[in-house]
Amino acid sequence: MKKFLSVALCALLCIGAAALPVGFSACGNDNVLVIGYTQYAPMNYFENGILTGHDTELATKVLHDELGYDIEFQEIKWEAKIIELNSGRIDLIWNGMTITDALKESILITDPYMVNKQVLVTRAEDAGNYTAIADLAKADSIAYESGSAADTLISELDLTGVKLNSMDAQSNALLEVKAGTSDVAVIDVTMAMSMTGEGTDYANLAYKDIGFAEEQYGVGLRKSDTELCKKINEVFAEFEENGTMDALYQKYMVK
Repeated sequence: MKKFLSVALCALLCIGAAALPVGFSACGNDNVLVIGYTQYAPMNYFENGILTGHDTELATKVLHDELGYDIEFQEIKWEAKIIELNSGRIDLIWNGMTITDALKESILITDPYMVNKQVLVTRAEDAGNYTAIADLAKADSIAYESGSAADTLISELDLTGVKLNSMDAQSNALLEVKAGTSDVAVIDVTMAMSMTGEGTDYANLAYKDIGFAEEQYGVGLRKSDTELCKKINEVFAEFEENGTMDALYQKYMVK
């Protein structure tokens, strides 16, 4: 499997670095944006003690390199993301967030920057048991991240008799399957591609597309931050045009 390259994000902003390490203050600079994230590869994760990943690097390129902000990354509980944002503890949600109508009622969301979908993850030897969404009813237990797109989809299914294991992170849903305490997990395909199969810590797991609809990722902001949202959208359009978006996708998503 392709090894993801680390992005040098830990140098101090006071000496002109690309980003801040988690929890580091912005040297007294008021021009600081705090980015809320959860840990999961390939979007935001640690490699050799340094925060890296597709969304970590994209946020740095957009906010720091293009728009001139100092940035700080703050780990959050995903199910509390709207509270964290609207309370002012973070300024953006940038962590593979699926755009939904429900979220749009509470927060402002940028134009989409990546296509995603939910997939099923199970032990490789059990993968043949699941070929469609209806087959989730065959599982004894299903793990998923609380407050995620998977949570919403699962809540809409008739899964009478199936134990539903709500986790605080997608990575913990994977651990459930690896440990055998859940039969399957439903997670983002972006995570499933990078964290399962040969050469990973989850070599005994496999993911399958069982027919969930495509989704799109966007960045969340407070509804009052219309000008910042506009600026981010302008950079997204530029990055689509000049190939930056594709280069990041190839770097982090393609094995």
